[in-house]
Amino acid sequence: MKKSWIIALNTFHESLRKKTLYIVLVFGLVVIGASRLFSFLTAQEELKMIQDVSFSAIEFFGALIAIFGSLGAISSEIEKRTIYTLLSKPITRPHFVIGKFIGQKLILLINFVLLCLFFIGLLLFKKSMPNVEIFKALFLIYVELLLISSITLALATFTSDAFNIIFSFFLYIVGHLTSYGRQLLERTENIILKGLGDMLYTLVPNYENFAIRDKVVVGVPVSWQYVGKTTAYGIIYIVIAILIGIYFFQKREV
Repeated sequence: MKKSWIIALNTFHESLRKKTLYIVLVFGLVVIGASRLFSFLTAQEELKMIQDVSFSAIEFFGALIAIFGSLGAISSEIEKRTIYTLLSKPITRPHFVIGKFIGQKLILLINFVLLCLFFIGLLLFKKSMPNVEIFKALFLIYVELLLISSITLALATFTSDAFNIIFSFFLYIVGHLTSYGRQLLERTENIILKGLGDMLYTLVPNYENFAIRDKVVVGVPVSWQYVGKTTAYGIIYIVIAILIGIYFFQKREV
């Protein structure tokens, strides 16, 4: 674990120098701050709009940070040839992948916390104390971002950056539409389409499971049981993504 932690710290320091992440973070803060433009609404409606816009901004810009942060985590080491130095030391390839995973999660956590603090500060400015439901929604968003980052990092072990970014964004969109797609397929009588739909629904992570903002905004409570099940669902996919990344990186010639 110590070897992976060394890689993680090195990855974290390298990520801090990426200007792209700062640009995405600033845009996220601007969008959250722009939710104050709805001040012409009633106090209750304005508060709902602030929460809705902020949740969406934290998720979307967090996803951008997760994807762009993990995108070149491995390819940059290969291009700079620093990977040869790292792997020549008593550091195995699994240590390398796990270290990259931890390092990316640290930088993702910092950016996520900054976005959340800005959001919570905006609520306090509006004299609205954040309740536990808001923190449930934010927690599940973070689990979703961890999953997105894990999949992007796993793809980075055996695909090009160009394919990775296209596939990661495609998966992000599809992952939020799988529930709707399954509802449509349930209306069809074609057995083949239903079978393909069920297979796709099983393989593709359903990001919509983590989106409870609609319920939170309108005041519908979400049970801790649902939060626990959804967290476990995300962790299973994260572990699978890491194992896939380790497998393909061990097979890769560098």
